[in-house]
Amino acid sequence: MKKFCTLLIVLSLFLLSCSKPLGPAAEIGDLVTIEYESRYANGSLFDRSAEYDVPITFTIGNKEVFPGIERAVMGMRPGERKEVLLSPEAAYGLHDPERVELIPLEDFPNWSKIRVGMNLPAKDRRTGEEVQGRIINVNQEGVLVDFNHPLAGESLWMEVTVKKMVKG
Repeated sequence: MKKFCTLLIVLSLFLLSCSKPLGPAAEIGDLVTIEYESRYANGSLFDRSAEYDVPITFTIGNKEVFPGIERAVMGMRPGERKEVLLSPEAAYGLHDPERVELIPLEDFPNWSKIRVGMNLPAKDRRTGEEVQGRIINVNQEGVLVDFNHPLAGESLWMEVTVKKMVKG
């Protein structure tokens, strides 16, 4: 048994000495290209970078991706893979009750065709940008629309692999 342990230690040291360094670690200002898979907290897949024609490339610190993704790739090297659980704040954000609005029925000329679950395109009153809302209730008072991202308030599992990195 002692010979086996000694042989295992020697073999481990040999393998460590033969392994190539992966390169410098990613830090703020570096341009990184990643592959990812996103899963709901229950483990079911909802998105993966392999489904897109363009690689996912961003500069760490420029807020081009979720803050949780930026934090995850910090310290990673090209070829390295990591699995992280992103809190809602680190992904699509918390569900904001102020982004749920009751819109009067008279604002909908064809209100009888509106159904719960339908998506509703609109303009954000503060920014003027296009947003999507989801109808969550229709009654005599009006149409209740949730303008939060559908994944707001959700924790997400992300498997991230750094494919390429250019030091900033």
